[in-house]
Amino acid sequence: MVEHIGFRRFVASLQPCFNMVSRNTVKSDIMRIYGDEKVKCFQLLDKLKGRVAITTDMWTSSNNKKGFMTVTTYFVDNSWTLRSFIWRFVYVPAMHTAEVLAQTFSEMLMDWNIDRKLSIITVDNCTTNDAMFHHLLDKLPSKDLSLDEKKGALLSKKL
Repeated sequence: MVEHIGFRRFVASLQPCFNMVSRNTVKSDIMRIYGDEKVKCFQLLDKLKGRVAITTDMWTSSNNKKGFMTVTTYFVDNSWTLRSFIWRFVYVPAMHTAEVLAQTFSEMLMDWNIDRKLSIITVDNCTTNDAMFHHLLDKLPSKDLSLDEKKGALLSKKL
């Protein structure tokens, strides 16, 4: 977008002295900011004494059938402030089977050590999510779950 001639003309008409940056500069700035924020979030979650709640939603584009999973984390921090952030927006390779979703989700949990602090996961109303949880519960260490037994009680559906 930043290299499109129409956009450059538009910006120049707004402020002729503004020097437009390249898409590579924009990309590197975004990735640097993301990396900085990721470190801050990781440190915050690592120090967290309580548990986290997670919501996830799967979206598939209509034109090319690419799937994306958004994961949002909610928690009360150590100063009793309710916090939330979009934790991941990740491409999910096709086919979006329960096994693929569970593998993608469990890797995200383990990468951030959230598997030890998980309280509840809320998902959208898709039948694949039901099957995903059976696979996911097999991947999570049962001693860290806030359940007596693995009966899928971590599952909460959005209506």
